[in-house]
Amino acid sequence: MGDSQDETWKSDEFEEGEEELVEGQTLSATGAGKGKPEAVVFKFHNDGQPKRLDLFLCEKIPDYSRSLLQKLIDEGHVTMDPTPRTVKRSLKVPAGASVQVVVPPPRKLNLAPVDIPIRIIYQDPQIAVIDKPANLAVHPSANQTCNTLVNALLHHLSDLSSIGGVERPGIVHRLDRETSGVLVVAKNDFAHNALARQFKERIVHKTYIAIVRGEPVEWEGRVDMPLGRSHTHTKKQMVRKHGTGKEAVTDYRVLEKYRGYALLEVYPHTGRTHQIRVHLLSLRLPIACDKLYGREKRIYLSDLCEVPRGDDEVPLLERQALHAVSISLRHPVTREEMVFSAGLHPDMLQLLKALERHRDLGR
Repeated sequence: MGDSQDETWKSDEFEEGEEELVEGQTLSATGAGKGKPEAVVFKFHNDGQPKRLDLFLCEKIPDYSRSLLQKLIDEGHVTMDPTPRTVKRSLKVPAGASVQVVVPPPRKLNLAPVDIPIRIIYQDPQIAVIDKPANLAVHPSANQTCNTLVNALLHHLSDLSSIGGVERPGIVHRLDRETSGVLVVAKNDFAHNALARQFKERIVHKTYIAIVRGEPVEWEGRVDMPLGRSHTHTKKQMVRKHGTGKEAVTDYRVLEKYRGYALLEVYPHTGRTHQIRVHLLSLRLPIACDKLYGREKRIYLSDLCEVPRGDDEVPLLERQALHAVSISLRHPVTREEMVFSAGLHPDMLQLLKALERHRDLGR
């Protein structure tokens, strides 16, 4: 989903030693049963009409998400016979062609418990609610294999669901690395499934606080624009038109205006990657210190006062000014409506105080 990477996550990993029946052939992980996971190979033949490659694979391997299959295509793990000039998602698989998919083995990860300080807002045998620190990735990735929230959860909690796979135990939804605030964790598989269903049915409601660059004209509004991956930047999302993106809806309300900045309360109704950041950018209100979509990497008091920066000046803020302030959901067992909240972290409060002083001095 959201933000943005706040969308409910479903495991796409192929378990070691598992077997899959495809078009009458038994395909299994090479070396299965030897204690060493290796690549899994799928082979298909197109006996029908030409079809876009990623859609063709979605039909053939329904247990894998389209995003995972697209990633395998992008990373060169999909080949075709006859061999085309380039293999890409939109390539048409002609009638009579053969397609091979090689799913690489899971990378080795350091999933050892790590004593990273986190604040547990609430926990019971089913769920835990965390106030996630800023600059902490939720789960391991290719760029960071340890010192994530998952490592911290393994240290602080005795039970976590297994549905997220070995990389993401307990993780039902996500927040960007630099985003702070409320995040719900499942402590068993029953709770995980129940929460995932609530996210899918949009029963879960989330509220964010954002400090943005610019002064909004309207005091409240809605952004209803589909989102999809950028055509030019692999890490960015963009507004997509003409039915090529996924539905994304965000409401917002202006809480305060400053000189060149504003404080917003934001309510995402969907959970697309970077949804809040891209939707606010579409209004020309980029989130302060958003290094990917914004104007600056850090904010100094001297910047606000428009004076030269001192050699020893410390930044007021060095991460995107986005905080998940509250979340409401139904308890997976009791079905009780529950609301959890976490106040703004010191760095965002520090920036707000400076903006208030700066605004008053300018009057």
